Amino acid sequence: MKILKLTFLSVLFIILLLPASCSTIWSVNEILGRNTYDNPAFKDSPFYTTNDEIGFVTDYCKKNNYFGRTGTEEEKLRKCISGELRNQSLAWMLDGFMFYFSLIVIPIFLFYLYFYYKWLKKNYFKKA
Repeated sequence: MKILKLTFLSVLFIILLLPASCSTIWSVNEILGRNTYDNPAFKDSPFYTTNDEIGFVTDYCKKNNYFGRTGTEEEKLRKCISGELRNQSLAWMLDGFMFYFSLIVIPIFLFYLYFYYKWLKKNYFKKA
């Protein structure tokens, strides 16, 4: 029974560790200003200095064959521009979600870690 409980608690520990560590890294980078949501190709293009994101996306879509979209040239361009600009807003939404997610997950993980450590110490690291 002790091995089964150890297995269950260890799996739960790993399940909590992964989102806590990922959201911590994301939040720390956000606080330190290391996260960027600009496309690196956009930052290296001449469109960046004029802040012409639509012009960049138009050029980007044409150079990449509209990323496989079908229809007339105008429809493909419209769908491609819409999709690329939608991705930008998803990155901003993910940023906001990850910050609040970390505020919830990290305290739960630390609370669990405290009791997991106490349980391991009591059951496996007894003084002789």
